[in-house]
Amino acid sequence: MSSKLVGAYLTRQELQAEFKISSATIYRWMSEGKLPKPIHLGANMVRWKTSDIEAWLTEREAV
Repeated sequence: MSSKLVGAYLTRQELQAEFKISSATIYRWMSEGKLPKPIHLGANMVRWKTSDIEAWLTEREAV
């Protein structure tokens, strides 16, 4: 695996820890369009692109 890919994706647990929010909040924000949707990498695996989350944070800070 390329070193560029390490840390390129975040798990739900990592998002929860980073923002100190519950999984329910993550899914509510997604359904409301307030958080980028994850990428489905497998039947039971979703990840958020780090670049999408960084762009979302930049947008939120500008508001």
